[in-house]
Amino acid sequence: MEAINHLDRYLEQFEQRVTENGGQVFWAETAAEARRYISSWPAVVACARCQGQVDGHRGDSSQPGSGGGGIQPIETDLGEFICQLRDEPPYHIITPVMHLKRKDIAVTFHEKFGTPLTATAEELAGIARQRLRQEFLSAEMGISGGNFIIADTGMVAVSTNEGNGRLSISLPRIHVAIVGIEKVLPRLEDLALFWPLLSTSGTGQALTVYNSLIGGPRQPGETDGPEEFHVILLDNGRTGLLADAEQRDALHCIRCGACLNECPVYKTIGGHAYGTTYSGPIGSVITPHLRGPAEWTHLAYASSLCGNCTDVCPVG
Repeated sequence: MEAINHLDRYLEQFEQRVTENGGQVFWAETAAEARRYISSWPAVVACARCQGQVDGHRGDSSQPGSGGGGIQPIETDLGEFICQLRDEPPYHIITPVMHLKRKDIAVTFHEKFGTPLTATAEELAGIARQRLRQEFLSAEMGISGGNFIIADTGMVAVSTNEGNGRLSISLPRIHVAIVGIEKVLPRLEDLALFWPLLSTSGTGQALTVYNSLIGGPRQPGETDGPEEFHVILLDNGRTGLLADAEQRDALHCIRCGACLNECPVYKTIGGHAYGTTYSGPIGSVITPHLRGPAEWTHLAYASSLCGNCTDVCPVG
């Protein structure tokens, strides 16, 4: 509430800190502006491949399998990687392939890589790890989302369970973080609350396996990290939501997915039925603002008014 009510001040502080740390900040009003910014650098357009890392936090700036400016993005989250191979959107913002069984994924890997249809879950994960490791090592750019951005340090906080985020932001020469403007937290110590809050509400973990903080490019004497660090602060309808006093609280959402897991409608019809990255109860509120009300107000009717989503939401 503190961050959202003073969003302008904290975002400006964040920009100042990133600049002081040697990074660059770009304010994108739309997703299209964010994509143009990424594809406009000669060094980027000239590169053969672009590495991407998505955990459901970059959904309104890009889609699996899409690229621009000669860039071929590769999803590195295992679930998103499978979605990209199947050319379909994620089913859930935290667990993208919740709708698939092991045999479905085995068929996909068999069609794409010629692997046995009898491959176990461990073998399938190993195949993905082997293929993605080569992408990490050859990528010119790593694109991440951000679970939180910290105003007083200019750092971007990225949480994953697979380590792909850490590889995406440390191995490529360029790191670009695309984050919604509502992701800001005032102080570094706020993560002591929000990191456990996110993991417990999202997956029942005490803490996500990998929690990374990056606040700038590689400094003299450091052995790893990107040569360039860019943060794209994405509006994409969020200031419109901020201006609506009745809807503003939706910007408190930390994308844990708890409301989807408790919603009897979502659990019955599934994520793909919503036709949007942010589905379920929270998607019914924010998607019309992020993508335009004309085509998305019908999502408000995908509710039984039972109140489960309100009860389970960690940020009220």
